[in-house]
Amino acid sequence: MTAVTPGPLGDPAADLILIVDDDSAVRRLFARVLQGAGYATCEAADGVAALEMLEVRPVALVLLDSTMPRLDGAGVIRAVRAHPATRTLPIILVTAKGDLEDRVRGLQAGADDYLAKPVELHELEVRVRAQLRIHAAWTQAFEHEAMERRAITGALRRVPNGGPPERTARALVEEIVPALGLEAVALATLSPEGTLIPLAVAGDWAGRFRPGCPVEPALARQLREQTSHGPWVLNQAIGAGERPLGAGMVAALSLVGPGGPFGLLVLRDALGPDGPTGFARRLPLFLELSETTAALLRPGLEAGEAHLRARAGLESIIAAGAFTPHFQPVVYLADRAIAGYEALTRFDDGVPPDVHFAEAARLGMEHELERATLAAAIPAARGLPGGFLALNVSPGFVLASPELPALLAGTDRAVVLEITEHAQVGDYEALRAAIARIEPPAAVAVDDAGSGYASLRHILALHPAYVKLDLSWVRDIDSDPARQALVAGLAHFAAETGCALVGEGIETEAERTTLLRLNVPFGQGYLFGRPAPAGQAATARVV
Repeated sequence: MTAVTPGPLGDPAADLILIVDDDSAVRRLFARVLQGAGYATCEAADGVAALEMLEVRPVALVLLDSTMPRLDGAGVIRAVRAHPATRTLPIILVTAKGDLEDRVRGLQAGADDYLAKPVELHELEVRVRAQLRIHAAWTQAFEHEAMERRAITGALRRVPNGGPPERTARALVEEIVPALGLEAVALATLSPEGTLIPLAVAGDWAGRFRPGCPVEPALARQLREQTSHGPWVLNQAIGAGERPLGAGMVAALSLVGPGGPFGLLVLRDALGPDGPTGFARRLPLFLELSETTAALLRPGLEAGEAHLRARAGLESIIAAGAFTPHFQPVVYLADRAIAGYEALTRFDDGVPPDVHFAEAARLGMEHELERATLAAAIPAARGLPGGFLALNVSPGFVLASPELPALLAGTDRAVVLEITEHAQVGDYEALRAAIARIEPPAAVAVDDAGSGYASLRHILALHPAYVKLDLSWVRDIDSDPARQALVAGLAHFAAETGCALVGEGIETEAERTTLLRLNVPFGQGYLFGRPAPAGQAATARVV
């Protein structure tokens, strides 16, 4: 079935009326009256013929007799209402004057109005015109709503997905205002304590909703209390001096996540020709918008909250010094004499150090954590026997921390700066210059050689005094000819360039003797001593 879309309100020329009656005289009478009023008409002699005509001709209204052969009026109405294309088609049922049962059955089936025979012809024209006007108004409202939905859908597609919630919120309000023709929009987060903090604002609310600044308590309380009972619309037309959000209509809607409300979407528009009713009619659209907005904002807000919690946890560790410097000996492989100690960190919460340092890098706090652990390790090392002190530092910390020379000035022995091969170096010349400014001069060691992406280029560019072979090269090297060949080649390279190799992670005597045979002079690992606090490391003997 097809149905015509009515034209402008009260425009008879745009409307085709289907007259359905088994009495041809009645059909001709109704057609003459309606054509005289400016409407086009078509006719069907019974219910079956009417349904067949609706399949091929779009009509604006059906004038339907209740009692007909083959299919009565109630049957036609049920068929029309069951079809998506004609579900909203206006139907006026015509019944016998005393036939109350027919009228009830027709209205229950879905008729919009009824006329009783004998029909007053002026009433016929008036009721037809009224139904067409109602349907046209409903259709226009539906089309306007559909247009708004298309506009807001297009606007939301332009909002970048992911990233900081402030950026997403700013893009949202900038798209929402023109898409819906609003005067002002604000997006704010809501804390459990009721603090309302705007993320973004568009329109003339800059004085009331400033991003990042809590909303004044009285206004925040009003918004929170109102939205706690569901979405609401407030008439602000009484006067700007009596209302906090300006003249017009204001809608406030909660942004809801799994844990409950986490924010507010507040919208304002001027009073249109339809007054408050027109604005309130858009509430379902605003509700859908709030749900979409919540879905777009929540991931960024949750990530931001997790980020803040993680930063607070790491800041607490640094402030409390919730870690202990440990030291592991580096020995001469030939006689096991101690050449120096590497400073390591063990955290009080038992979390592996690489996990905490990786988390610090993710949070942008790697320099703060390095500074704190170095500041603790340097004085703790004063109780150790002779030998150098090896300190792990990232290239970024060396380049960005002018206080590093002052920190190292507190040492009582030679310093070796271990720069991991895992860390990317963007400017080797700048890194070498920063190390050269340290007094007294510090030696450089490339740590974890063979496990990173920089490989031999890292070693060539840094000119280190030591190259520490990653434990993946050392483990079971006594039974692996391929690893032996690689280490032998690197030992030749070290001899030619004037650096010394240090084998890491040595756990067996066979690994020690194999490395010694391959001209690796230094070693480190559980075979010689585990990391321990300074007091224990100082009294431990390497066997």
